Order: sequence, then structure tokens, then C-alpha cells
Amino acid sequence: MLQRAARFLTRACKLVAMPPFTPPTLAVGEYVLRPFRSTDAAAWYAYLADPRVTEHTSWPPITSELVTTVVAKIIADYDEPKSLRWALARTQDDEAIGSCGFTRWQREQRVAELVYDLAPAYWGLGLMSAAVRAAMAWAFGPGSFSRAEAFVMTTNERSIALLERTGFRRERMLGGHRLARGVPRDFYLYSVVCRSCDVRHGLVRSDL
Repeated sequence: MLQRAARFLTRACKLVAMPPFTPPTLAVGEYVLRPFRSTDAAAWYAYLADPRVTEHTSWPPITSELVTTVVAKIIADYDEPKSLRWALARTQDDEAIGSCGFTRWQREQRVAELVYDLAPAYWGLGLMSAAVRAAMAWAFGPGSFSRAEAFVMTTNERSIALLERTGFRRERMLGGHRLARGVPRDFYLYSVVCRSCDVRHGLVRSDL
């Protein structure tokens, strides 16, 4: 009896086991969303150190050591996967000028949190909107997500506008939701739910 039960559990575990995950590479016009490499830490630090990039976020004080550690974790998380954060890079020289992707990925529940950032030299060009659309098209297609969430500080007007342009809807305000360099700050919870999605042309649509 115990042997039969053990065989049953073994077969059940094989049925629910997730296949190995390989991060995809996604085209974004003249740019590309590609897996992070350890060599991206210097370029990422170069623009994250600009206070304008992290002012309305919960990033801690930026140091090169912190960014190197975060890049190593991003790469390690690809294996499980716990997250899927891409580097947004120029195709002509492969230089990272932004990042976009998903953290807190609950693969079995098909839910994750959208995150992104961009070097100020590329603000206002629609580039991050295009990157988010590409990431969400993958998420609601090959990624098999059912829901994506985004948490945005209530003072982050650029990020709020981006989320609303790309199909996210505000659910509620979360008072003191996260610490921003030691200070509790209010955040909005945004989400998009895929029940019957149309991701043609990189557009996110849902029947929220």
C-alpha cells in the first residue's frame, strides 16, 4: 500500500512539475528586451544613480554594490523562475538603457508584478510604453499569465500615465504600502487581467 502511494505521489509530482525556463528575447523596434548579463551592472548603475530615476520609487540608496547584487539575483532567478526582468538594450551596441519585466512571479498562479525603469536620456520617446506592451504580449501569450500587477507611488505621474496607456487599471490606493528610503509612502495598485486576451500587434486587451 505504501509503495503504491509513493508511486502515485511520484507520478503526480512529475505531472505538476514545471518545465525548465529559458528567458526569451523580445524585439522592441530598434531595441531589444534580452536577459540580463553580469556585465550590464555598470550601465544600469550609471543611470539608476540619477536621482530622477528613483525619486518616486521604493529603490533604496543606489550604490554600485547594490546594483551588482540585484543583477546577480535577477540572473539567478531565471532558473526557477522567481522573476523575469529583461535589460532593454540598443541593438547597435547592446548597451543596456533600461529594464522591464516581472518580479514576484507566482508561476503556478500565473500572476506577477510588472516593473520597469529607463535612462532619462530616453524619456518621452514612447520607448518604455513599447517595452511594456512587448512584455505584456509575451506574458498573456507564451508566458500564460492570467494577471499582472503594478505598484506605483502616488506621486509618480509619468509611471501612472504609462500604466494607463498600456491597459492597466487602477484598483485602489494602498496607504504606507512601501518604504522609500526609510519613509512610508502611498502606492496605487494597478492591474490587468487576461480572461480573453488579444495580443496582436503588441496591444494588451482584456475583459476587466
